Order: sequence, then structure tokens, then C-alpha cells
Amino acid sequence: MKRIGQAYNVYAVFIGMTSYETMGGKFRQSRITRIYCLLINAIFLTLLPSAFWKSAKLLSTADWMPSYMRVTPYIMCTINYAAIAYTLISRCYRDAMLMDLQRIVLEVNREMLRTGKKMNSLLRRMFFLKTFTLTYSCLSYILAVFIYQWKAQNWSNLCNGLLVNISLTILFVNTFFYFTSLWHIARGYDFVNQQLNEIVACQSMDLERKSKELRGLWALHRNLSYTARRINKHYGPQMLAMRFDYFIFSIINACIGTIYSTTDQEPSLEKIFGSLIYWVRSFDFFLNDYICDLVSEYQMQPKFFAPESSMSNELSSYLIYESSTRLDLLVCGLYRVNKRKWLQMVGSIVVHSSMLFQFHLVMRGGL
Repeated sequence: MKRIGQAYNVYAVFIGMTSYETMGGKFRQSRITRIYCLLINAIFLTLLPSAFWKSAKLLSTADWMPSYMRVTPYIMCTINYAAIAYTLISRCYRDAMLMDLQRIVLEVNREMLRTGKKMNSLLRRMFFLKTFTLTYSCLSYILAVFIYQWKAQNWSNLCNGLLVNISLTILFVNTFFYFTSLWHIARGYDFVNQQLNEIVACQSMDLERKSKELRGLWALHRNLSYTARRINKHYGPQMLAMRFDYFIFSIINACIGTIYSTTDQEPSLEKIFGSLIYWVRSFDFFLNDYICDLVSEYQMQPKFFAPESSMSNELSSYLIYESSTRLDLLVCGLYRVNKRKWLQMVGSIVVHSSMLFQFHLVMRGGL
């Protein structure tokens, strides 16, 4: 997993998402990476408006695209550019969070190594699932340029498509940063829960050592909660932009994809490839909401111990502290991110996509 994180950090630096690179297990920033990221950000912000316009024009003039829906690619590309521009402009907040995250990751790793604790199997599976969806999405978007534009045999369109689709991977990498940040927080809370259960159950540990271990857990829990709130604060506006972009992407692509799939002039393999991109990206976004739910679940995991009369003062004080500490991961103070919110968003996407497709059916019948 460490190598996976390093590989994606290299790609994140390549597309200008961050100026910090991993060296010796720590994040380091050099003058070269700072200048490089500024140049890449300037190139994207300057060239993307024209590239998105050409891409939207190419899609809107496709033979299978209904004339009354040719404005939708322009809407989608405009929102894509706005989300990408905001993501690049807010790079300083992500870079600041990397240093805070590095400190808490090193602390959790050190404690897990000292106590011999293993990572939760659910967290391990989630990390690999997120890695798969991110890898598939990035590779598919780049490969899609050659699949859908090879017929044109136009180098200008090919380069334009590569610029657009590589820039779109910025949105995926941004959600990966958010996911891994909260994933490390969830891993820390899971360790705290495991260690607390072991301290209480261990009969051979003397009271002085138990008190010392509890104080260490208390400090770690406090640092985890502080970092989680900072992540939620700094990533909140970015995730709000990502959610709006994904919402519009899902509605428009569901309708356009349905129309595209009903045409007989396009190869079936291309239709399957496009639908897989859509569903994998949807699952990738679902994992972001799921990890938020998991962080809250681990942080609020109920503790079942001996009667209060047999508890030590340190344990009793710690449980009072933990029970009074609750994480409210609200995006910009608007809504709580969890699986239930994801299902509500999916329901809204289905409703709006159906309405858009019904509009297509009515217009087609009227022609």
C-alpha cells in the first residue's frame, strides 16, 4: 500500500495537484516541484477553456446526438472546467493538510508497530477498491481518447482530447486524496478501539502501565479528532464542487449514454466501454461517502466494559471524554456525508435523468 501511495503521489505531482513528493516516507517540497506545479496549473487554467469548447463542439455535432440536446455537452464541460479550476486554485489547502496528515500517520504507524496491531481487513479492502476505481478511471479516460477519436485521424483533436481527459483525472485524484486522508483517520480510530479493549481485558498489566497507555490513547484520539475536523474544513468546499460536478455528470451522461446505446451505427464494444467508465466512477464516488460513514462509526463505536464501580479513574475519565466527543463531518455546514446521503443523491440522479430522457422521447416523437 505504501508503494501505491507513492505511485499516485508521483502522478499527482505530474498533473499539478500538489508540489509535495514522498521521500523516505515523508512529504518534501522542493523549488523545482513548486515551479513545475505553478507552470502546469497555469497551462491547464489557460488552455482548458478552448479545449473543453472544442470537445463539447465535437460531441454536440455527432451524428447520433439529437439537435435539441446539443447544448448539454457545453453545460457539462463548463462545470468540469469550473471544478478543475477550483481544485487547482485550492492546492495550497491540500498541501497544508498533507503535513498535518503526515504527523498523525507517523504517530499511528509508530503505535501500531509498538503494540503489534494489524490493520482492519475492511479498511484494507476499501483501500484496494479505491485504488482499483481510481486506476481504472484514469486509464480509461486516457484510453477513451484513442478509442473514440481514432476515426477522425486528426492530430489536433487527439491532442485536445488528451488535454481534456488528463485534466479530468484531476477530479479523481482529488477525491483519492480526500479518501486516503479520512482512511488514515479511520485506521487510527480502529487502532484506538483495539488497544482500549486490550488494555481493559488484560489482567497482567498493572495500574500504572494501564494509566500510561490510556493517556497515550487519549492524546492520539484527540489528535485524530483535530485532524479529521481540519480535513473536513479544508476539503469541504472542494468536495462540494466535486459532488456538484459528479451530479451533473451523472444526469447528463446517463441520458446521453442511453441515447448513444440505442444507435446502431456505433460499435457495441465502445458502448460497453463507456458504460463501464460511468459505473466505475459512480462506485468510486460512493467510496468517499462510505469512508466518512466509517470514520464516524469507528469514532462512536460503543464500549462495553465492566461496571462503573470497578473502573479506574483514568478509564472512567477517558470514556466520559470519548462519549462527549462526536465528529460532525458536515460539508460546508450544509449536510452530513454518509451512505444515506449517497442513496438520496442517486435517487435524485435517477429522477432527473429520467425526466431528461422523457424530454428526448417527446421531442423525437414530435419530429
